[in-house]
Amino acid sequence: MVRLIALIFFGLLAWSCSQQSTKPAAIAFHNINAKYNAIWQADRLLKDLNKKSWDEKIENFTKPLGILPAIDSSFGQTHQAEITNLIRKASLVIDRHQNSRYIDDAYLIIGHGRWIKGDLKNAIETYKYVNSIDHDALTQANSFIQLYKIYIYQHDFEAAIKVEEAMKEIPLSPAQKTHFLLCKSFYLQEKGENLLAIALLEEIITSIKSKTERARLYYVLGQLFEKQGKYTLALERYNSCVQIKSNYDLLLHAQIAIKNVEGNEIGLANMLKEPKNEDRKSEIYVALGQLNYAKKDFKKAQEYWKKATVDNPNKGELYLQLAQLFLDPLKKYTSAAQYFDSAATFLPPLHPSLILTQKLKKNWTEYVRLEKRIQTDDSLLILGQKPREELMVLYQQANALKQKKIDSLQQKATLKNTSTIITYTRRPSSPEQQGFYFYNDMARIQGAQEFGLRWGNRNLEDFWNRKNKDNNLTNLAPIIQATNQNTAQNAQINTKNPTDSLENWLAHIPTTEKQIGETNKNIEKNLFQMGKFAKLELGENELAKGTLERLLTSFPNSAMESETFYLLYLSAGSLAEKIAYKNKLADRFPDSYFRQLILKSENGSLSQSKELEAQKAYELAYEKFKLNLYESSYTSCLGIQQRFPNSKLEDKIVFLMALCKGGLKDLNAYQVNLKNFIQLFPSSPLKIEAESLLQAFNQNKR
Repeated sequence: MVRLIALIFFGLLAWSCSQQSTKPAAIAFHNINAKYNAIWQADRLLKDLNKKSWDEKIENFTKPLGILPAIDSSFGQTHQAEITNLIRKASLVIDRHQNSRYIDDAYLIIGHGRWIKGDLKNAIETYKYVNSIDHDALTQANSFIQLYKIYIYQHDFEAAIKVEEAMKEIPLSPAQKTHFLLCKSFYLQEKGENLLAIALLEEIITSIKSKTERARLYYVLGQLFEKQGKYTLALERYNSCVQIKSNYDLLLHAQIAIKNVEGNEIGLANMLKEPKNEDRKSEIYVALGQLNYAKKDFKKAQEYWKKATVDNPNKGELYLQLAQLFLDPLKKYTSAAQYFDSAATFLPPLHPSLILTQKLKKNWTEYVRLEKRIQTDDSLLILGQKPREELMVLYQQANALKQKKIDSLQQKATLKNTSTIITYTRRPSSPEQQGFYFYNDMARIQGAQEFGLRWGNRNLEDFWNRKNKDNNLTNLAPIIQATNQNTAQNAQINTKNPTDSLENWLAHIPTTEKQIGETNKNIEKNLFQMGKFAKLELGENELAKGTLERLLTSFPNSAMESETFYLLYLSAGSLAEKIAYKNKLADRFPDSYFRQLILKSENGSLSQSKELEAQKAYELAYEKFKLNLYESSYTSCLGIQQRFPNSKLEDKIVFLMALCKGGLKDLNAYQVNLKNFIQLFPSSPLKIEAESLLQAFNQNKR
């Protein structure tokens, strides 16, 4: 009877504890269930995920670190199941305990789960919703701080300031205040206000409870002080990081940073010898390279950075550094292009420098291609001046060197494909050891027979148990070896017929006047293209100047001379150089379109009164043309171009100048001017007439 009454009592109690009820018993029931069931489990999951995010975080210590760590997009994918479970646990409170006081806590956990998942949009909406419902100041402050942090990561500084303004009226606990000021210092760092960020971080760093986080912030402070040139303070902060001894990565990079700031190359070299640093030699090589780069010892910097590319997760960035090293101080453009290619291959897809690196790879590869074509043509011209007997000697020497390389490669391939058989001698086993399979000769022989019946004769190697053993990759070695042998045999056949190869080689060397002229024309064209490419695509003014000056020196009457002067004007580093190139262009090509471009850039657009003056001057020039005063009309047009550059009548003026040349029977100039007009003014209403005149001229010429 007592049990029945107890069951009825608890049944009525459970029935009365509806999540819509406002009775004290119902609220207490749901508070207890929410806190010690779903919220407790969600909190444990959240702490576990936060710990994993710190433990699994991989940072590039060679780059300036942010005060707050960068968002790891891969973490949300790796731990998707755990994050989904976290959100599900917190959602139970909202679904089943709506009258409890832990609804806000559940929404905060859901928001944080979406945050670490990388779903920032929904995380923002969750925190905004938390602020829109009734809650205590503690919960409101937490949601505002998380919103503030997300906006900073997104560089939405305007929204971050609004959140900061709203937080001024909310009281913060000591832990919340520390968290907010940490976010504020990160905000200042992202805005580039490093001095204020340092001051704020120095104030709160001792309040950080987590040893790992505090050690990392000391390292960040060291980087910030080092960037400001305050090396003594930087060393102090790096030493503080070392003293905490939070984790191996941070400790190692702090020690590297200390020796780097001190310029202690011997200390870094000694770190390479320590067994515990065996797997981290690449980071030490990076620091040694940076140290020697700062000393302008580029050769040693190059050697260390090349060594650093071995087993380095940031290999793409190292290749990019090597490319910049070969580009600027060393001026070795072929090597720079190769390293830009490697950097574009190894940089991760979301790396901020990837797009720029791909563009640099493309541009420098094209520049090197043009440079090699010029070098080849130059070499051919030099060879063309040598007697045939000397050319035969050079060919034989080159052929001998080629054969030597082939023999060397063949020898290496033979050594690589030759397998060394190692024979082991087994000691006789004692009777007590016969129970173990590998000590029992009869059992081993029987096992080998069974294996052979099932698998056949198999070598001890990878993928030995594949069914189609003949088709797998491990059998490619004989094919490669046969290919190498065929290549060597073909090379030997070529060397046995030196006469045919020599004649083919000699046929490519320019010896006649026509061949020499064509080769020079190719050099002239490629020099112009290379100089123009260096200026317009690469932005390398000095490189462009050197190439274009060589073009003018080697080919004084080049067909591209006017545009070359214009490109040199653009590449000039001083005002005096610009004036000199402008004057040369005006003297040599007074009616050149490129001269007009310079006048346009210097004078800008015309005022309305100047446009009226240009209109009147054009009308006078046109009247002269109608009176067949072609020379005078042409001269008037030149004067209009000089006095009124960038006029709205520019297309009409250029077209009239072409007609004047036709009237003067200067047919070459007439044809060139019409072509230039069509190219320079594609949207002019006079283009159709110009095209018809040019077509008629070409037909009559035939």
